[in-house]
Amino acid sequence: DHETIVRVLRADITKTAEEYKDLGTSDFLTGLMERHEKMAWMLRSHLQG
Repeated sequence: DHETIVRVLRADITKTAEEYKDLGTSDFLTGLMERHEKMAWMLRSHLQG
């Protein structure tokens, strides 16, 4: 489920950026999260339409 992946990635992004100070990995995870958010939106839109 894309929404579950988004929640997990969001937690990992925060931990990676704040606790580990790894902004490169945080940015990579942000890109993944954005793709999953878009896919979840497209699926919801398709199912409603």
